[in-house]
Amino acid sequence: MPVIRIEVPKGTPDDTQLKIRADVKEAVLKTLAPKETKYDYVAVREVVGIIGDGVPLVEVDLRPGREPARKKALVDAIAAILKAEMGIVAEDVYVLFRETPAENHYTGGTPLPAWVPADV
Repeated sequence: MPVIRIEVPKGTPDDTQLKIRADVKEAVLKTLAPKETKYDYVAVREVVGIIGDGVPLVEVDLRPGREPARKKALVDAIAAILKAEMGIVAEDVYVLFRETPAENHYTGGTPLPAWVPADV
C-alpha cells in the first residue's frame, strides 16, 4: 500500500496532473507492488516551487520489505513519466522513501499486514 505524493509547480494543467497520476499508479503495479491494486494511493499536488529547485518532490510512504531494485525501478519509471509529461530531467526529480511498520498503516480501521512479495 504505497502512498505517493508528487509535487509539481503551481499552474501545471489538470490534465497533465491526471495523466501523471494514472501513469504512476500503473508504474507502481509494474515495479513496487505488483499484486496490490486496491490500495495504491497517488496524489499530484501543486506547490510554489521551481523545477530543479525543490520540485518535483516525490514522497513514497510504504510498509518495509521492498528490495532496493523495486524502489529503483519505481524511481526510474516516475522520472520517465515526468520527462514525458513535463520535460523534467531525471536529475531534477527527488524521491524520498519512508518505510513505517505495517501496524502504522490502517484501512477500514484495521492495520495492514506486513508486506510480502507478490511471488510469495
